[in-house]
Amino acid sequence: MFNQANITRLFLSNKKTLSDWKTLMLDSGIERFSNEEVMLLDSTYGIYEEERLVATVSISGSLVKYIAILDEFRQEGSVFNRLVSHALQELASEQVFHVFVLTKLKFQQSFEYLGFKLIAATDQVAFLEYGIPTIENFLEKIPQKNVTKKASIVMNANPFTKGHYHLIETAANENDWVYVFVVEKEQDVFSTKDRLEMIRQGTKKLTNVTVILGGDYMISPFTFPMYFLRQNDEATKVQTTLDATIFKASIASYLGISTRYVGEEPLSQMTETYNQALKENLEPEIDVKIIPRIMTETGKIISATNVRKHVATGDLSAILEFVPKTTYDYLVRLKK
Repeated sequence: MFNQANITRLFLSNKKTLSDWKTLMLDSGIERFSNEEVMLLDSTYGIYEEERLVATVSISGSLVKYIAILDEFRQEGSVFNRLVSHALQELASEQVFHVFVLTKLKFQQSFEYLGFKLIAATDQVAFLEYGIPTIENFLEKIPQKNVTKKASIVMNANPFTKGHYHLIETAANENDWVYVFVVEKEQDVFSTKDRLEMIRQGTKKLTNVTVILGGDYMISPFTFPMYFLRQNDEATKVQTTLDATIFKASIASYLGISTRYVGEEPLSQMTETYNQALKENLEPEIDVKIIPRIMTETGKIISATNVRKHVATGDLSAILEFVPKTTYDYLVRLKK
């Protein structure tokens, strides 16, 4: 049988290798992978029997994914163990010791045998982590509030607009305390640090709001990669369900959150899919309130996308009607 020496690096930029890899994925029952996701893989490894690729594993950031093994090589789990162990060794060599995996349910127990810990599972997939810090470590850092009505918002705010402020202000007026979790993923235009700071400055006068980073567990590249690829397909439905399940089982239950607020999103089908997934998976235990989008005084839609377009042209005066004064001042300082 195979050993570590049989595992070789696969370069998916090679057409023949990519074709072999896709064939193995499909033969193993993995059909949900887009070209955009494949391009984001940092490395891929495989095992060949003569000229046939029979097993593979990939790494994207600290996520182990796309494990595929032909049925005839799955017996006793030795090939699976060697692939995952190899991926962990490669990550450790890069000083990555906190690792995630999003996998089909049938592999959950196999990962647990190797030391992975289950975070959440739906009827289709399981999300597990390995190493430290754990989700318990993340939760322990969030300040607990001894009040009755607690709500939550998860937002990207790229950048923070009057629409985002309206959403937070509405939640703050209707609840004793509001946790605002900021999507922790570096993106084009504004860094995580900038987005966090714009929200904190913009909500400073609201005394019952905590603004903190969402970590690896809320709309992250590990739980919901399609959010950042802006794709809306079957994989998105699986990921939105998982993201909602993690929030309900781990975040909301720990903090005592009873309401999740989201903004109405008539311009994005993907966001609309996410909002519906929240309602289907959180209710009735957690109320989901969809707050209608607000307009400017001149009837224009307030959109972070439009703000980014103006910022890209350097026309900051044009964003004043879309963003709070605090965001405008922050962006002016950022431009200098």
